[in-house]
Amino acid sequence: IKVGWMGDLTGPTASSQAFNSHGTEAYIACLNERGGLLGREVVYLPEDDMFSPEAAAVNFTKLTEDDKILALLGQGNSATSTQMQPDTTRLSLPVIGPGQTIDVQLAEDSTWFNNLAHYGDQADIAAGQIAGDVGGLENAVVMGISLEVPSGTEFAAYVEQSVTDGGGTYVDTLFVAPGATEVTAQMISLQTAIDEQGVNYVTLHGSPGSSLVVLQGMSDAGITEIPVIGIHGVASNSVWTEGPADVTDQVFGMHSFLSANNDSEASAEMARCAELAGYAGEELTNNFAHGYLNGYIFEQAALRAAETGELSRESLLAALRGQFDTLGITCPIDWTNDQRHSPCGAAFSLDPASGGMVAATEFSFYVGQFDREYGIDIG
Repeated sequence: IKVGWMGDLTGPTASSQAFNSHGTEAYIACLNERGGLLGREVVYLPEDDMFSPEAAAVNFTKLTEDDKILALLGQGNSATSTQMQPDTTRLSLPVIGPGQTIDVQLAEDSTWFNNLAHYGDQADIAAGQIAGDVGGLENAVVMGISLEVPSGTEFAAYVEQSVTDGGGTYVDTLFVAPGATEVTAQMISLQTAIDEQGVNYVTLHGSPGSSLVVLQGMSDAGITEIPVIGIHGVASNSVWTEGPADVTDQVFGMHSFLSANNDSEASAEMARCAELAGYAGEELTNNFAHGYLNGYIFEQAALRAAETGELSRESLLAALRGQFDTLGITCPIDWTNDQRHSPCGAAFSLDPASGGMVAATEFSFYVGQFDREYGIDIG
């Protein structure tokens, strides 16, 4: 039974995406150790696009036409997902995990099943955290910093909506090129906005690698009093262990999955599977937990699909439109009527004692603020 994964394993966003792939690989390693699926080995085929849409197109053809995978258990890069969406629909190819942009989830007959709080929801999480930190959203003056990719523009638009709907002010978005090693110009603009417009919060879109560049730029520029909240790519241990302490003590990253240092049913087994697959210690990252859960969801759906008498892309798609146990890693998932969004998310930071990520407040605090407004005009 062949399943694939597509994303950036060695390029500019690998510092975030590789953990997702490793988590899925670890789950499948343990699944095969237990005898596989339906008595058959599950073959995991991760493909590295190095953040290149051209490479992704080649990888997609290889996985779907040559390897004939049953499903994709994860996919990174917003530009790539938009590029792939017509073909995943044409091929009835199930994709478990976020499309990195809402476009693929709103498309008619989408085969994408999202289990991560996407950018609209993450903007609402950010708004809740910002409101608590500045004494009400009406006191917020926010500037965004985003990677110069489609999802960066999308996230910034959602943040602007969430902040302004709550009575706050969104000043502008500063864009950073993928692979940039310095952000001097952006820091000059940020400092000017702080001085002239009273910016008191920064929202951040990017991978751990690009986030470290931005946070180091803030430290070098002496911008150390402004709190930062970032997308799920920022919720990575390395941001805190490698970033400047004078900035990271006020940084949060949003995510929907609990790493193994938290009290969940999956924690011990996740750590064991990580070691079995050669990724010991990675279970302390949120993205690893996300990938691990994608593997478990696939197993549940495949067993249901097989009850129909055949395991195919079509039967798997039908089986995914239902409810799934999540081992306490995230909230229970119900894709029966809506496969676009995750039921939960929170703002995370590093717990120095365990070396893993912990939520500032429980999922339930933030979920009540999800406005479910998706597909806004991003200009």
